[in-house]
Amino acid sequence: MYEIAKINLDNELDLPFIQKRAVAIARYLGLSGSTQTTFATAVTEACRAVLDKTYNSILRFSIVKAEARWVLSAEIVTDAKFTENSEELKYAKRLIPVLEVERQQPDNFLLKLKLSIPRSIRVSIAIISRLAEHIAAMNTESPYEEIKRRNQELFELTAHQEEQLRLSMLLNEKKSEFLSIASHELRSPLTIIKAYAQIGRTFAEKDPYKMADYLDKINIQAGKVNTLIQQLLDFAKIENNKLEYQFEKSEVTGFIEEVVEAAKLSHPSHTFTLNFDKQADTRFDKLRLEQALTNLISNAVKYSPKGTNVTVSTLNRNHEAVNISVADQGIGLSKENLTKVFDKFYRVDDRNQKVSGLGMGLYITSRIIQGHGGEIWVDSIENEGSTFSFSLPMKA
Repeated sequence: MYEIAKINLDNELDLPFIQKRAVAIARYLGLSGSTQTTFATAVTEACRAVLDKTYNSILRFSIVKAEARWVLSAEIVTDAKFTENSEELKYAKRLIPVLEVERQQPDNFLLKLKLSIPRSIRVSIAIISRLAEHIAAMNTESPYEEIKRRNQELFELTAHQEEQLRLSMLLNEKKSEFLSIASHELRSPLTIIKAYAQIGRTFAEKDPYKMADYLDKINIQAGKVNTLIQQLLDFAKIENNKLEYQFEKSEVTGFIEEVVEAAKLSHPSHTFTLNFDKQADTRFDKLRLEQALTNLISNAVKYSPKGTNVTVSTLNRNHEAVNISVADQGIGLSKENLTKVFDKFYRVDDRNQKVSGLGMGLYITSRIIQGHGGEIWVDSIENEGSTFSFSLPMKA
């Protein structure tokens, strides 16, 4: 027996597909038009009778050689009970010369519809093989399967559109929240600056030292405003792929020492420790990398108690890259925050410790590191601290 095609009988919608397959097989063999129609109709009606009882059946088309004659056969394996005299098979039996029913163990039945191929038609194993390839190359989907596939595609498209809508709504919410936070963060230092300026006017002549103190406070708040504005500008450049870099070869540890010395002046409430591996020379943008490292140090200070230590370390990786880490002894991050901490506009929601910021510092930092060809990551334990690390590739 040489199998040509196999079809699962899942639904009545498979019947037109079965008829087309039967006609295609008979046509390829060179049977007459009336024989093509008769054979296809008989097979279709037998399948209809089976589908009326069960959806657990298989149809196979094959060619067998019996007593020096080639026979085109359609066999249906089903768990529905039939006999050769079953009323449901009478119409098919009128159309086909041979319709046999065999009981198979344990509970299956085999329906065989056989049509002898005229001796005038040349049949060989090679022709049968080409016929099987021809049928396989045709569209293998039944109408039912095609409907299922298209429904699945429609479902996936709808799900994708719903997800896009959800993400769009979430982004709009984040933008609204960001604008609210940005206006608050900008308004706060400006309000303080205005208040100190008004109070300072009364001490301009009476108490110059007091006036100097107010000017220092105004300078600090003005620095906050400048930082916020710079973040907004950098964010706009990143979103438009216009963040530029000026790479130059420099020594990494010396550069870090300069950044940490400046951090000590800005954050006298914390101590700092340097833990360097061997020296490393590579190419990087000093201004942008200082911005990234300063962001990480500022975050470490923000989220750790006064008097605790911030450790800045380096680790050389076989002349391929140098890892730079900033570790604090702060509140740490939850597993949820770990996965989102580098997202734009994301701010850690901690009710016990409110800190200022637009939720852009770590996002900008991550993009600067990516712009250097490096990677950034974080390790953290809640209530023990966090370590933010990034790699800086070695470039000649």
